[in-house]
Formats: sequence, C-alpha cells, structure tokens
Amino acid sequence: MGKFSEFVKKLYDVEEVYDENEGYYDENEYSNDGYYSDEFAGNDSSYTSYEDVPYQEEAAAPVAVATPVAPQASATVIMLTPYDIRTSQIVCDHIREGHIVICNLTPNANNQRVVDYISGAVFALDGKIEPTPVKTTFVCTPKHVDLIVDAAAGEESGTKVSAL
Repeated sequence: MGKFSEFVKKLYDVEEVYDENEGYYDENEYSNDGYYSDEFAGNDSSYTSYEDVPYQEEAAAPVAVATPVAPQASATVIMLTPYDIRTSQIVCDHIREGHIVICNLTPNANNQRVVDYISGAVFALDGKIEPTPVKTTFVCTPKHVDLIVDAAAGEESGTKVSAL
C-alpha cells in the first residue's frame, strides 16, 4: 500500500472509532437521575381526554330575498296599455302591489321591449305571465294569485295564443 493509505489507516483506526456499547440503553445507567418516577407509570388519570368534535360546515352565503308582494283578500284587476318602458314600469308597480294586470298591446315598434321588461319584472317578483287567445293581450299575476289557463279550449277553436 501507499503512504496515503497508511496515513488514512492511522487516522481512523477501526478499533478505536467503534464502541461496542454505543447506542445501547442501560437500565441502571439512568434509573437514579430523578427524571423518571414509577408513580406516573401506567397512571393515566393525570391526562385529560378530549372527545372528537364533529366537523361543522360553514354557513352558506346569504341568498337574495325576493321583493315582498302584499297578499290581498280580494284581488284587484287592472287593464293597461303599455307602449314604452315608462308605462311598463307602471304595470310592474301594480304587480308588486298585488294587483292582477291585463296588458293590451297596441301596434308599436317597442312591443318586444315592453313584453321583455314586464316579463322580467314578473319573473323577479315570482309572479306569472300568461298570453290570452287575443294575440295582443296577456295577463300578469302576482305570486299569491293562481291563474288557471284552459289550453284545450284555445286549441279546439284554432286560436293561436301569443303575447305579440
């Protein structure tokens, strides 16, 4: 062997580095050091037990509340002829107050916008909108009013039901 190997062998003598008892626990070595006591061995009364708490989900996000519609004992029926957005707002105000509104459309370029505006408001108020056998008339009812439509009668007479 070379001089380097001999030098390394002298630095790290295998017999000096390894201790046979290193890493083993000797019971007598630590028994009188005062850190361990037999009075706590097997005695679990000093520990507090905790019960598992069931997981609780967080509350859901708040839901938008619909605009309240005042229910009435006797229903009021109103007939209107909306021709623009301003008069459509009047129809929506009556529906919000709990009135039944019969809308009669006149030949107008804004009819589609009027119907869209009113039907959006009726939907937002949880009401109903139903066409009549007359092509230019429809009925808007608030949430608390039940509107029964006899669809069979309209089909038998051949009348096409449409809001426009």
